[in-house]
Formats: sequence, C-alpha cells, structure tokens
Amino acid sequence: MRDLVQTARAAALAGAAVLRERAQEQGARRTKSASTDFVTDADIASGVAIVRAIAAARPSAVFVVEEAEVYDEALVPLGRLDADEVWVIDPLDGTTSYIHGFPCFSVSVACVRNGRPVAGAVYDVARQEMYSAAEGTGAERDGVSVTVASAEMVSDALMVTGFPYDRGEALDRQLAVLSAFLHAPVHGIRRDGSAAIDCCHVASGRADGFWEYGLKPWDMAAGAVILREAGALVTDISGRPWDIHSESLCTANPVLHARMLEVIRGAAGS
Repeated sequence: MRDLVQTARAAALAGAAVLRERAQEQGARRTKSASTDFVTDADIASGVAIVRAIAAARPSAVFVVEEAEVYDEALVPLGRLDADEVWVIDPLDGTTSYIHGFPCFSVSVACVRNGRPVAGAVYDVARQEMYSAAEGTGAERDGVSVTVASAEMVSDALMVTGFPYDRGEALDRQLAVLSAFLHAPVHGIRRDGSAAIDCCHVASGRADGFWEYGLKPWDMAAGAVILREAGALVTDISGRPWDIHSESLCTANPVLHARMLEVIRGAAGS
C-alpha cells in the first residue's frame, strides 16, 4: 500500500505544480453541467501531468479523470470505477476558487480497487499541505498523523459543506439542511468550495463534520480513504455505507455522525 500512496502524493504534486504555473494564465474557460460549473485549460493540463506521473510509476495504470480531454492528450486508457485497480483523479477541485484567485483549491488522487479507495492523496495547493492515507496505515498531513475530532454533540461542532451546481430543487434541499444545522445550533458552518479539502479538514480535526449532496467519485475517493484512516465514519447522506458510486457524503466521528444524520433526516422530513 505504501507504494500506492507514494505514487498518489507524487502525482498530486505534479498536478499542483501546473496549477501554480498557470494561475495567471489559466487558458480557455468553458462550462460543463451548469453555468456555474467551470473547466479551464489549467484543469486539463494538471490532469495530464497527474496521469503521466502515475503511468511512469505504474505503466499498466488505467484512469477515471474528471476532465475527459485528459485521456487523449496524455494517451492513457479510460478505466471503470469497479475495475480491479483504477486511479480516480480530480486535477482541480475548486475551479471557481482557482478562477477568482480565492485560496482554496486542491488536487485529489486515489487508487481504487474493486470499487474501494485503498490509497489517496489530497494536496491543498494554497496552503501547500499534503494529506494522504493508505488502507491500514493511518492518515497523515505532511507526514504527521492526523485523527478526527472528538466532538459528540452537534451543538459543539464546526461543520463544513458545499452547495450544488443545480440551483433548483437540489439547492432547496441543501438550504433546508443548512437551516436545520444552524438552528441546532452548531458552532458554525464553513463553505470552502473543495469537497476534497473539506474531507481533509474533518480527517485532521480542523472541522468536526461534513455533509454534501451531488458529488462525483473524483470529489470523494481520496478523501474517503483519508477519512476512514483518520477514524471517521463515512456514509452517504441517507446513512448507507459510502462506496465509489455514492452521490453524497456524510462524515464525522461515529457518535457525531449519528447525530448529524438525525438533523439531516429531520430537515428532509420537514
């Protein structure tokens, strides 16, 4: 497992180097699923650097990358999420922040075996912090072990979350849950714009819990293994065990996690 996480870290650093180099000249920009869902040439260039770094270390590697253009530009094969081994990559999580120069965006790299992330790295580019984990070895930030916080009550917790690109029914649902947590009340709620970083903040105890709807595998894969290795419980919003096909995530230490689900279910039923 240690060779996998070393590869993930090296690849994340390769992508981050491109993002820093391209910060002032991001290239062409377009939208994807919604008018607020952006991709830039820098995203794609970061993806190419990441997959080439992995392919150099593991020539038989296959990939699932957020930006589809990466496959052709890097000449690497598209994999399946349930393959024996596939690398799941977000070359720039937090593109909107990156476009505006807001210092919260990341590179996320995970090795997934038979649908389960077994190693991963998330590099917080602005803070220059590397989070990583491999199954059975614990979670680290810059080589120092991290663990999930111990808060057990929602009223003692700092939460992190995100908002969907869909500004219709999906946003209404999230706003209902957000309101329920604020009225609980929680200590506070933060929205950074990078689900991968949010996962790492919970894993390292900087935040107590995280929930978000409408996520993709590359948003969560590396974060999920880092969270598990830090002692967090990781499920989807309904409380089912999280897997690579989940479209939402709820995580905290096991006691707080149960109480988060109570708040979420109460908001959903209101």
